[in-house]
Amino acid sequence: MNLHICLDGNFIQQAMSVFEHFFPDENVFIIFNFREQRNYKEDIPIYRCNRNDPELFNKIQKICSTFAIKNVVTHGIATNYSLILQYLKEKNLFSGHIYWIFWGYELYNALGELGKYKLVDENSLFSKLTYIVPNPLNALVRRITGRQLYSKKLETFLPYADYFCFWLPHDFDLLHSYYTSHAKFKYFKYISSYKSDTPKNYFKICQKNVCRIMVNHQASLTGNHRIVLQKLSTISGIGEFEICTPLSYGSNYIRKSVLRIGRRYFGNKYNALLNLMPLDEYNKFLDSMPVAIFGAMRQEAAGNIVRLLKSGTKVYLRERNPLYQYYKEKGFIVFSFERELNNISDLQCLSEEEQLHNMQVAENTQVFYEDFMPSFFD
Repeated sequence: MNLHICLDGNFIQQAMSVFEHFFPDENVFIIFNFREQRNYKEDIPIYRCNRNDPELFNKIQKICSTFAIKNVVTHGIATNYSLILQYLKEKNLFSGHIYWIFWGYELYNALGELGKYKLVDENSLFSKLTYIVPNPLNALVRRITGRQLYSKKLETFLPYADYFCFWLPHDFDLLHSYYTSHAKFKYFKYISSYKSDTPKNYFKICQKNVCRIMVNHQASLTGNHRIVLQKLSTISGIGEFEICTPLSYGSNYIRKSVLRIGRRYFGNKYNALLNLMPLDEYNKFLDSMPVAIFGAMRQEAAGNIVRLLKSGTKVYLRERNPLYQYYKEKGFIVFSFERELNNISDLQCLSEEEQLHNMQVAENTQVFYEDFMPSFFD
């Protein structure tokens, strides 16, 4: 059996479905309490636990004894994960390897905290963002308030990880630029497709009949909404466009701040998505978008970005964002926020030829579940 350790949140239903598809009846999940308790469809063993439960280790030992655990899979890193892994190893409660399914925040928060990776443009002592986004000042606040440091959390976890499971090699390289780890790279992606479910792509051009610009994908602390909206506000003729910011999930502080900035700069031409859409409806929204701009300097929003590229949207990324170089290397036509967004003509849609090019690249570089899941535990 494979023991999965995770928080109750995004992607876990997908993880259950995928692992059960390729390794049926070989998975058990320990899910720690999160903001809400989700209902999961899979008929597999699920144990909900509290990380502060004094009986936690005894409960984990019983689970491992019941199911004869071979491999351990952690989905991200949370407080106490390193202690749990230490306990599992010391008690010989599993016989295989530890697979760390990387999310991104684990590494970027740690590096930001140590001052080794800049996550936001704002660094004023008078900005609240300076104190809540991982950076050396935020680390000082966490120490004073007795909260665990992101960097410490990562450092104590790394000795246990045998595999770094993700789809972006750039983040694996970034990890090894600053940390010593024996973990090997293994390709994994939560959201992919099955070959049997993927129809032949006939490259239908999506209609872009609206003058609309999408800025970021959520109320992200590291989205740098302010610098993107400020730059757009200085472009002559920007009043022709509707500026749209999806804010249905993420930071409440960022949501309020972006709403205030957007309304101040763009008035009634500003629109925010505040409610979650059904997936099909949201995908249609993305497909209709002529231009999208992402202000993050770290890897995030990849699912949204690749959907936009596949549908022919003109995408601007920060040059420091590893996704900018990644998509360039894959052959996509993507644009630099810093160098190539200067006037109203830069907000024109991609030509039909450019849209078809990105669609072709997306098809040529698509990776299916069948390409990586069967050998996941090899």
